[in-house]
Amino acid sequence: MKLYTLDIACLERARRALARPGHRLGSARELLLSEADRLCRTPPESVVSKPTPAPGGDAHDYLSLAPDAWPTLRRTGGSGWQQRDGNLNPAAQRDDYDAARLARMTDRCLTLGAAWYFTGQRVYAQAAAEQIRCWFIDPETRMRPHLNYAHSVPGDLAGQGSGLYETASLWKVIDSLGLIATSGMMDAEDLAALRLWFGTFSDWMFNSASGFEGYVWHDWRGTSHDAQRTLYRLFCGDSAGAANVIRHGLTLRLAAQFDREGRQAAALDSDRPFSASLRNLEAHLLLNRYAEQVDIDRWNRVCSGRRVRAGLEYLLPFMREPDLWPWRDRVSDEQTRVQRVLLQALRGYATSGAVLREALLGMPEEMQARREWLLWYPDEREN
Repeated sequence: MKLYTLDIACLERARRALARPGHRLGSARELLLSEADRLCRTPPESVVSKPTPAPGGDAHDYLSLAPDAWPTLRRTGGSGWQQRDGNLNPAAQRDDYDAARLARMTDRCLTLGAAWYFTGQRVYAQAAAEQIRCWFIDPETRMRPHLNYAHSVPGDLAGQGSGLYETASLWKVIDSLGLIATSGMMDAEDLAALRLWFGTFSDWMFNSASGFEGYVWHDWRGTSHDAQRTLYRLFCGDSAGAANVIRHGLTLRLAAQFDREGRQAAALDSDRPFSASLRNLEAHLLLNRYAEQVDIDRWNRVCSGRRVRAGLEYLLPFMREPDLWPWRDRVSDEQTRVQRVLLQALRGYATSGAVLREALLGMPEEMQARREWLLWYPDEREN
């Protein structure tokens, strides 16, 4: 089993814990399987399901609306579109576009893959494999490996590099392949087709105009670009390429984004400071994880006095006491991401275990039964 983002040690700890009657992870397992059963009764997601294709006329092209794009009346008559910073349009999440569909697809793969891992019931692995083939391989339903029409503004911009953040969850697909590997549901031909898809997409990310636009962002969008491209290079067997992205990002991202106290100036100056800070921190934690696989200790790397750990330590008091956050957005709006960040940080920063566990266990009660506890279950000897 090859996992890139998840850690087999955490999964094995969770499986051992579940073997003990009455363990608190039982509630998380029940919710996971309930959702997996529901997904098995629903058809796979596909980009060709949208009612209107992308501007190029091909339904296989991914299409999303810039989240801050709104229709507006023009002084000269007629209607148009404009972007309003910080004012999110709920239409961007409708199924006229592919953003919500992509998010459902990646979450579907991970849920079904985890359900197979924790039960060994082939129906879950089969459903995960069907979804992966539908989105990436089958000629009738596959997505083309580019985002030329992501974050579009009708009548103005065909696509923008900022749309690359919408594919940040593709790690769930890649790790679901590892989770279901022993089921035999994906063969060598399937895996070769997937590596071709992700290799082509990785090349597009750096060599196309829109893809490179995503790379040059100096905030969480740029860090997410690095994390994605690193993962895709690892998945395609290009360890040297992955290491190059990581090393270059130490200066471009780590040293440039954090101050010595862990504050992120660009994030704090944005419309949603906590969300932007947390998204960037999560992308850095993913890069820390991927760096392990090319023998780079990024968890403890100090670059020009800047550390990822300092970024975590700056946000941690606000994760524990959300009302202390002094800026305009709300910490409570990001509870799922906070939990995921804390669990990943607990894996990488064991010496901060006590305070991280306290923050995790202090979250709302309903968060204690989330799937994330199964995926990143910490060492019980320190619980």
